[in-house]
Amino acid sequence: MGGTVGLVLSGGGARGAYEFGALEVLAPVLDAPPRVIVGTSAGGLGAAYLAANAQHGLETAARAGAEQWLAVEIGDVIGPLCSPRELARVLLYGLELVGVRAPAPPSALDTSPQPETIAAMIDFEQLARNVEDGTLASAAVVATAYATARSVVFHHGGVSPPPDNQRGIDYLATRLAVEHVQASAAIQLLFPAVRVGDRWYGDGGVRLNTPLKPALRLKAKRLVVIGLNSVAGPPLDYDGRRPDVFDGAAAVAQSLLADQLAHDVDTLSTINEDVKKSSNRITHVCVPYMFVAPTDRLEIGRLASDVYNQYYAGARGLRHNRELSLLGRLLDAGRNAVRGDLLSYLFFAPEFIQPLIELGRRDAHAWLDHQGRGHPWRTEHPWPATAPAD
Repeated sequence: MGGTVGLVLSGGGARGAYEFGALEVLAPVLDAPPRVIVGTSAGGLGAAYLAANAQHGLETAARAGAEQWLAVEIGDVIGPLCSPRELARVLLYGLELVGVRAPAPPSALDTSPQPETIAAMIDFEQLARNVEDGTLASAAVVATAYATARSVVFHHGGVSPPPDNQRGIDYLATRLAVEHVQASAAIQLLFPAVRVGDRWYGDGGVRLNTPLKPALRLKAKRLVVIGLNSVAGPPLDYDGRRPDVFDGAAAVAQSLLADQLAHDVDTLSTINEDVKKSSNRITHVCVPYMFVAPTDRLEIGRLASDVYNQYYAGARGLRHNRELSLLGRLLDAGRNAVRGDLLSYLFFAPEFIQPLIELGRRDAHAWLDHQGRGHPWRTEHPWPATAPAD
């Protein structure tokens, strides 16, 4: 199977480390390096990092990226939860609640450390050189425009496709920079909007968390897709109790991230099957793909809950890392996998990141073991994330 390889990375906060573990395993079986790299949110950060290191090859870049993830701490992503700045946010919320007119707070969390962190991780000048010298055909990150509520694909390299009004996707050619990556990962409500040019943008994951279609529109012919959520696994057991606000938040995350991913990959597989049955190959072409994602929708949540209980719960946790300990207490992350799943998006800690990277490696090995390392590409419905094995 030939054709340009596209790499598609999903969003999911700290869970993005999983992608680098998976790619380190998949890279050696690729017959050609990815030349189109597209990501959303944490996947946007990963896409920009890999694009800036494409000259070293995917396996080397993925291994180095995993090491970078291990070095990221919660303080590199958000400011202190107990600080004068956070106190001011709480006061603003309080004034709003009692009806006093006051400027609305821009977000629940302070993200002032992010620009410096992104700039330290990603060499944007090298990224531009990799596009301009032909190492890459294009690199792109996806954000959501507040003014239009449409997805915007910021891409360097390639010709901008026309707007996709069916899916609400616009394309904007530009040299990628810190603000594009930060905008892609600016989780609405939690993180403030990011200004790019004359518009405000937020997390691309609310509409396009796994940007398969943009990768295809930017001329990828085969796709390597890494997801950070799964629809597989047993139904949740609430023992008759009424689901609470945290259960509701987990359900929203599931519908926005996992269900959207499952639908897109399933649609791609269905089109492939229709193409193979049809003599008309003009409207659609068959798109071989590799797809790696967690096999159980709460596997990462269980990992996060276990790590929190071991390292960050109680007084010892406060001494170890006050911010993560407080976040975990707020979410009651040690209680069960659902609460741990919510913490996992902000669980920037090596004790969580290292086994998460290993989980990505394990799931990539499982894909290759099932498919066969000599023929890793698939066109049928995926195994095992969204459909039974055939």
